[in-house]
Amino acid sequence: MKSKFIFTKKQIVELREMDETVGTSCTLLIPEEYWEELLLKIESHGNLKNYFAHLLKKYEIYLKSGVVPYSIGLKTEYQPKGQNLIRKDFEPYKRDWFVMKLYRAAFNFSINKLFVLLLRLDLLDFAEIVESSINLDFPVPTGKEWVFQYGGFFQNNKIHQYERIFKFG
Repeated sequence: MKSKFIFTKKQIVELREMDETVGTSCTLLIPEEYWEELLLKIESHGNLKNYFAHLLKKYEIYLKSGVVPYSIGLKTEYQPKGQNLIRKDFEPYKRDWFVMKLYRAAFNFSINKLFVLLLRLDLLDFAEIVESSINLDFPVPTGKEWVFQYGGFFQNNKIHQYERIFKFG
């Protein structure tokens, strides 16, 4: 089985110890069709740096779980031509830019293509739709027992829910 990445000890970085922002300006290329909606999102989060961080945090589980498709080609995939791309410069948090570079390498997409993908997911309210359709509850402590309940799917016009009880000690 072929391993995709090999990291040496020198390449491992403690992300929480990174400086607040990247020292240089970074550039995103946004298709014109998403420009107005992006401006509204930026305004609601204060600036692009905060919205960029928000997207990475909100869609982290989907990026890591394999929901987002990746390129199997040898060359990095870029955005399609003819989209009238608009340039937006900003200074992201260093940690977020580093994480986006790791995703770029993992998915074999350009950072711009990944950002637009995350933007499109956010504009479609993808995370909210998935969370509302799965109806996943978290473990609840009840003395020495933990109850883990999940469910919310339909089968034969009935809602099926399951409850699992885990006992400790």
